[in-house]
Amino acid sequence: MFRSKLQFFTNYSTPVFEYTVKADANENLLDYPEDLQILIADILNKSVKDLCFYPEINSQPLKQELAKFYNLKEENFIIGNGSDQIIQIIIQAACDKDDFIFTLYPSFAMYKITADLFDVNHSFIDITQNWEIDVEETVKKIGKNERIKVIFIDTPNNPTGIALDYEKLKMIVKSFPEKLVVIDNAYGEYCDIDYLSLVLQNENVIILKTFSKIGFAGIRCGYAIGNERIIENLHKVKPPYNVNILSQQIAISLLKNFDRLKDNIDTVKNERLRMANALKSFYFVLPSQANFISIVDDEVDYIFDYLKDKKILVKKFDTGFKKLLRITLGKPVDNDIILENLINYKRGKQI
Repeated sequence: MFRSKLQFFTNYSTPVFEYTVKADANENLLDYPEDLQILIADILNKSVKDLCFYPEINSQPLKQELAKFYNLKEENFIIGNGSDQIIQIIIQAACDKDDFIFTLYPSFAMYKITADLFDVNHSFIDITQNWEIDVEETVKKIGKNERIKVIFIDTPNNPTGIALDYEKLKMIVKSFPEKLVVIDNAYGEYCDIDYLSLVLQNENVIILKTFSKIGFAGIRCGYAIGNERIIENLHKVKPPYNVNILSQQIAISLLKNFDRLKDNIDTVKNERLRMANALKSFYFVLPSQANFISIVDDEVDYIFDYLKDKKILVKKFDTGFKKLLRITLGKPVDNDIILENLINYKRGKQI
């Protein structure tokens, strides 16, 4: 009844534990400004009368607002039910069976999961043991495989938080003008590097963005920016009516009122520095430019279980040569609880 591949196929999943502090999914859990809460509630109330209709088939009202926000054209945007859906659309549009995508390792799991589902192969290069991205080796490896059709670079990277230098990313882009380079910039609002000009100056680049990491994961709305030829071809495989009316209206409101989100974004960036400074005497803390920090330690499994016993939920990763814990930056009071327990673990080991 089902494809034989599904017998051993594992989709993306997250464990469910009881918790008092949730720091595992890179959500922004800070409270919205009160005036923004009122504004969104009013939008939802006014949108109720439109729920009998399908949404605009290609989310045109949202594309219009994005065009104003970025000073680009509507034709430069495609909207997805989360950026996950756009990743799927890209692979469907660019890859035939047995082609390859290329990623960093570690990186966002959905690239490989989606490729596997569509019988597309996966090639990757490890982030170095110095926690750097070796761009020259990356270019060499990609150049050896003509069947690589899409290069996914998540920067800042998930789960390390490391951001790739602009000129190094430009080198990858310029080395492969016939391959599609996807810059996954989901954490861009927390990063000091702006990659948008790579889209504007090159015909083979698309950048992924999302509302999820700035406090609105629940509306499941992401988008991509690219030249008109790329966007036109992606629309050929995009499902119709893929983003609902309520999500579109909230996203439009957020773009119009983006200044009201800046305090929360700044709070996360300040907490990132505070937590990194507090932990660096006890752990190796990776240099994150995302809304999380990751710590490297030989006892990651034990630390994860220790935090779980304290009902603190974080995410554990095995990079092949080291394990790390990724800790979402939440409210300062929750960050304090995480800090206290991480430091207590190390101090307890010294007793």
